[in-house]
Amino acid sequence: MIIKKGTHKHNQIRKISNKLRIKEHILNNPQQKQKVNVKIDEQIGEGIYANFMMITHSPSEFILDFGRMMPGMPSVKVKSRILVTPQHAKHFMQLLQKNIENFEKQHGEIKVPGKVEDKDIGFKSTGQNA
Repeated sequence: MIIKKGTHKHNQIRKISNKLRIKEHILNNPQQKQKVNVKIDEQIGEGIYANFMMITHSPSEFILDFGRMMPGMPSVKVKSRILVTPQHAKHFMQLLQKNIENFEKQHGEIKVPGKVEDKDIGFKSTGQNA
């Protein structure tokens, strides 16, 4: 999708992108905070919707695939793949957990129907070596 500059949609996306800018990034040592200027272009700032995520790993990396499952379609189209070190994967998990806790303090508990083990909700982890 191409969004023309100056349109209402373009301005909405720009406002959202500005709100999402990371003000502080913790590098490797969580105890030592270092400010980093993070830039994001408009296309990346628009984001990609994903309702499917698959995680695989090898001894040296974690591979996170994000995609979309469409009703009635037997396959998933992967829209983005991110590769990270095991250390960054663990740090990501910790930051995500902290953000979920903060979200739930503000907005209430996130309800997840059924148990993840019992129901396929589009997210799964596999322990395959890549």
